[in-house]
Amino acid sequence: MPAHSPEELHQLFAAGVNDKDVEALVELYEPDSVTVDLQGNRLDGEAALRAMLAGLCAGVDRLEGTTRRAIVHGDLALTSSAFHGTGTGPDGKPTALSGTSAEIARRQPDGTWRFVIDDPSFGHG
Repeated sequence: MPAHSPEELHQLFAAGVNDKDVEALVELYEPDSVTVDLQGNRLDGEAALRAMLAGLCAGVDRLEGTTRRAIVHGDLALTSSAFHGTGTGPDGKPTALSGTSAEIARRQPDGTWRFVIDDPSFGHG
């Protein structure tokens, strides 16, 4: 399901992680988007994005978040979310994650929105 507003991207992202739907998550991004993983590493291209999202879905049992802010200017939006989640680590032990993200989204020709740049660890850098 596409996002019809920049704020809806955060809701759809959490739903995609909770549903373990990597394909739905990939569709929230432009094909040539840039993202940063939770360790702060820059990831370019759809293959790297897909691998990161698959790992996130595998390790996170539940993700919740809210849009902190969305500033729209024409076809661009600067957004930020606060999120927290729980999961299971590779060792089988419970894990927790939380953070403050920063993203740039772009309105698509059909009026929907997709991420262009996504840094989920922006508040930690």
